Amino acid sequence: MQQPICVLSKVKSRLYADAIPGHFATNHSHINYYIDMSDLKHKQSLAMTAARSFAARMAGMPVDTILCLEGTEYIGAYLAQELTRESLSSMNTGRDLFLVEPDSNINGQFIFADNLRPMIDGKAVFVMVASASTGQTLSQIAECVEYYGGHVVGNAALFSNISELDGKPVVSLFTGADFPNYQTCAHGKNCPACAAGIPLDAIVTPRGYRKL
Repeated sequence: MQQPICVLSKVKSRLYADAIPGHFATNHSHINYYIDMSDLKHKQSLAMTAARSFAARMAGMPVDTILCLEGTEYIGAYLAQELTRESLSSMNTGRDLFLVEPDSNINGQFIFADNLRPMIDGKAVFVMVASASTGQTLSQIAECVEYYGGHVVGNAALFSNISELDGKPVVSLFTGADFPNYQTCAHGKNCPACAAGIPLDAIVTPRGYRKL
């Protein structure tokens, strides 16, 4: 692993991420940067700024439930506050939104506890994740939401390498273009680092990374 590079968001220059070059494995792919967005998720002022940035691009989008994954709960709470405050451009003014985090079973599938199901069933759900390098997590959670009777109206990711999924927008603060030569490869397929015999530096989890 190399020294981190501080990258400013082109959406909001006050927001930043520390990009660590290296060879990393996620659940779905190999990537050549670990993008550390811990401050965005856990620092109050930055979480609020991130939420306002997302809200500004969601005008006219009705939302009942914000589904928060990968440590984005604080940003989700601020987003709910922004979406429901009095505004001529918001369809959610005065509403009381749900904020929900899914569980997962032993097979890694997303599930909802029985007491949370009414917050998904029949609801317009906005999904927020920390990272969407391939879109697979967003696809899995969309299937889960549909299974429980809800429908996804949009997606947000602090970092996203995709701009839309199944015809729905994925709004983000950072994209792959913000990081020099950013690469994501399916496990064991066309990974330049693997082909060169470079060992993995760390395993990336939804909450951070673990060195090998």
